Amino acid sequence: MNRAGLFAAVAFGWTAFAGPALAQGIPTAPTLAAPTAPAPQTSPDTVVALVNGEKITAGEILYLYQTLGEEVRTMSFDLLYPQLLQSSIERKLAAQKAKTAKMADRADVQRNTAFWAERVLEETLLNETIEKGITPAVVQKRYQEMVATDAGTEEIAVKHILFATPELAIAAVRELDAGGNFDAILERITKAQQGEGGPIEHFRRGEILAEFSDAAFKMRPGEYTTTPVRTQFGWHIILVTDRRLAAPPKFEDVVEQIRGELGRELVDEFYAGLTDGAKVEKFNLDGTIAKF
Repeated sequence: MNRAGLFAAVAFGWTAFAGPALAQGIPTAPTLAAPTAPAPQTSPDTVVALVNGEKITAGEILYLYQTLGEEVRTMSFDLLYPQLLQSSIERKLAAQKAKTAKMADRADVQRNTAFWAERVLEETLLNETIEKGITPAVVQKRYQEMVATDAGTEEIAVKHILFATPELAIAAVRELDAGGNFDAILERITKAQQGEGGPIEHFRRGEILAEFSDAAFKMRPGEYTTTPVRTQFGWHIILVTDRRLAAPPKFEDVVEQIRGELGRELVDEFYAGLTDGAKVEKFNLDGTIAKF
């Protein structure tokens, strides 16, 4: 990976939460804490470079690695290490040059430094709060609630044929009424490019298009729709092949989903609780009192 690619990965890989407004836009589980780099066991205080006498430690390199995006972290740490070290050296040299130029005394630099210091504190507090909240016991309790909710839920399996016109669908229904074989009709229709379809494995009510699902769940195994079902894709003839009570999901299949749900809930609770007992006054950019 070249230097530009690494810097881009660092820039877009940094995951800090800037309040619930941004947190609500996160589609999956929030980042709880930076993952441990798959690197040889070493003390974070181990010196890996000296730059004009200033130390760069293994901890700094590991932290830089942990801020990279997930796609970059799939690469071997050993492969990335030379570039990570070089980037850290260049950052140290740039910082030394900036200090020599007394940039640390500038008001804009101090504002930015204060901003990022608060950002790190916010992220650290949030991540530790989430880690403490998502215990094995809490995850297991949520799983049991999920299993209890799913108990007695029905699911069905079907075969269907999709037609572009209602006339073709009605003709297929008449053929079925006369004793025609569903699979044979589907094969013939598909070859003639008059429609398409096939089996749909077990699904629950509401997991697919409402019109399709509603019609299918009114039938028992072996029954088919005598009136074509219209959806946004065309006209369907549906044959129910199986109906059963859904088996509870395996814990290992849903544990990450559960952790994600709990994480998002904890993010909302975290920010909602921050204002408890706090005195907050809002102003517009011109200094007048804000009314929002």
